[in-house]
Amino acid sequence: MKKSILTLALLQGLQGCGHTPPSDTPAPLESYLAPVDPPSADVTESRRQLLEESGRNTGFRGGKAERAWELRQALEGQIGRLNGLYDFRTLISREGWLPPVIDEAVDVAHITPRQIRTASHVYEIIVPERFVSNPPSWRTWLMAGLSSSGPDDAVSVTPENRVQKALWQAAVRQGWGEGRQSADQILEANFNRLTRDYRGMLMYSQLLRQGFITAPVVTDQQQTVTGDRQKLTTGDRVRSLKENAGFVPDKTQWHPVIRKVQP
Repeated sequence: MKKSILTLALLQGLQGCGHTPPSDTPAPLESYLAPVDPPSADVTESRRQLLEESGRNTGFRGGKAERAWELRQALEGQIGRLNGLYDFRTLISREGWLPPVIDEAVDVAHITPRQIRTASHVYEIIVPERFVSNPPSWRTWLMAGLSSSGPDDAVSVTPENRVQKALWQAAVRQGWGEGRQSADQILEANFNRLTRDYRGMLMYSQLLRQGFITAPVVTDQQQTVTGDRQKLTTGDRVRSLKENAGFVPDKTQWHPVIRKVQP
């Protein structure tokens, strides 16, 4: 519960961060608004649609890039806090595998016209265990989809007069706001996925102690020398996941875990 509150507070703080325009930030909104300014003229419906679609897409990518840059900078500013909240180093086994992610559903009910079926807990392996060369970082989850590279300089459709320019600017502004909102939504989804996976790995350790789930079976094969006349390898060692972790449906093999109550 404490971790959830801290994560929520951190996410809200990041979503509220404002504009910070150092030299390496993506191009601002104003740079997309005035490509040309010839005399005014009428606009056909097809031309209007092309301008609005092109301007909205350009604004969306630019706004998303700007907001993504802001969020990435804010995350880096919270590096100490995030490293403490999501420390994957303690979860890696001695054999070098990262635990599976266990999803838990509580008080589940399935209702049909002829039957009601309930369950107090439902556990499911949603991501299997895997070998890792280095402990993963929260960046793997939180930075996903938050690219700060803006749209290409070349725009497919640009305004040719003042009337078209007004349509273009309105579309760019609309897309810009939508792009910034999209970046916030991506970060929120990333936080949810990170928290789910981290808690799911901790859940595996708890269920393993209770005998609800088995540990993966790892084989270790070591050969002194392997190779041929073209390539020679010495001290060759192969470690493989022979059998994945799996639940134990036989409750006679479970064992209770005694929890100490704090006075």
